[in-house]
Amino acid sequence: MQMDRAIFDLNLNVEATSLYILTCALLDQGESPTLERIRLQWNGNDQDLSTAVQELLKHNVVTASEPIRQDEPLKLNPRSQWSRN
Repeated sequence: MQMDRAIFDLNLNVEATSLYILTCALLDQGESPTLERIRLQWNGNDQDLSTAVQELLKHNVVTASEPIRQDEPLKLNPRSQWSRN
């Protein structure tokens, strides 16, 4: 999974952009981007992570079940599905 530089065009908050980049990196390494795994490298606190996930969900950059499970991978959507709302 190569990071799509169009993520910067959405003007998301720093945490959401960082989460997107981290998720892409984990996928590139063949790892599953679950919240449990992401936390091992996340530099912010749990509230920042939660806010980042919600921002990516809002813009349809990622898809996840509701409520989000800690052991379920985030699914990255292609740029064509992203929303600017």
